[in-house]
Amino acid sequence: MKKITLIMALILLGFTALPAMAQTPTEATASQSQTQAADANDPSKMFPAEAEKAFKQIRDDPDPDALVRDAHYWISNENAHYVWYPHIKDLGGVISGVGTDQVYLLAGWSNASVIVPLDFDRKIRDLHFAYGVAFLSSQDTKEFIAFWKKDNADRVKELAQQYFPDRADDIFQAWKLARSNVQQRIRLVTKKYTSNEIPTFITDETQFNRIKQLWTNHRVFPVCGDLTGDKAMIDLAKAINQSGLKLQILYPSNAEHYFEYGPAYRRNIINLPFADNGLVLRTRQMRSLGLAEPEDYHYNMQTGENFKIWLQTTQIPNQHSMLKKRVKTKTEGLSILERVPDPSKVPPQIAPMP
Repeated sequence: MKKITLIMALILLGFTALPAMAQTPTEATASQSQTQAADANDPSKMFPAEAEKAFKQIRDDPDPDALVRDAHYWISNENAHYVWYPHIKDLGGVISGVGTDQVYLLAGWSNASVIVPLDFDRKIRDLHFAYGVAFLSSQDTKEFIAFWKKDNADRVKELAQQYFPDRADDIFQAWKLARSNVQQRIRLVTKKYTSNEIPTFITDETQFNRIKQLWTNHRVFPVCGDLTGDKAMIDLAKAINQSGLKLQILYPSNAEHYFEYGPAYRRNIINLPFADNGLVLRTRQMRSLGLAEPEDYHYNMQTGENFKIWLQTTQIPNQHSMLKKRVKTKTEGLSILERVPDPSKVPPQIAPMP
């Protein structure tokens, strides 16, 4: 009764509302972090300065002793990424992967908020910046395709200087070396994905604009990274965490074919902040697994959290052994890994943080 009387008295004195309680410092910080994370995860907005700083601080790993087959993989030789399309469509979040054009294919389908192309070949990093120039300077897919024509050399030089002056020479050299291969890949992707009616950044304006928007909003960070290294992968996890984001797709392609699941790789994967439904997308060129197309690859999906469990608790030695645990799907050449393993009697060796 006394409480009601007090409220009535305040109303009579002209107070229509009691003052709101001020946020505590902890509450204010939490609210600010949530806002920053929401902005960081919205690809239509400029990447927040602190988040951009974190991703720009991802360090390059040292150059490898030798490149696989002593070659630069200017374009993907995997031709059935479409088997993943319905499974990754509009997942959002961060995507990181090796290779070139296929990273943008997957990022467009997933409507990613951040792209971190990661390849230990520095020429591939340079080519990604050439892609950046192509996206930033083109208004549509027609202009993007024309960017790779031989007679555009002088214009590409000027545009590289305009958009990335500190990298202009390397960008132009990568463009010169890769240009004809990229054109070949554009023709193949156009033919294949026009016939199967799946949109791509080469054949669909919405997909193209998604990637262009990411470059425009400072959301693409090409890195010279080694999946088994001590710098790039660790810094990638740190940047994602600091930005309040989650890793939605890790695409190692067929890179796991060339190394064992050693202590450093285990550490690097276990440390990644995957989303609950985050995926590892891998490939293997092995007929016995079942290929998506003749002479192509087998395509596999595994949740990041499931892969972490295998690496953290079992002695699973390599990708080949991992794929023996796959379950076939109704889609030719596509499998999933979802079995939860029994821990090995002797725990695997996991490298410490450097």
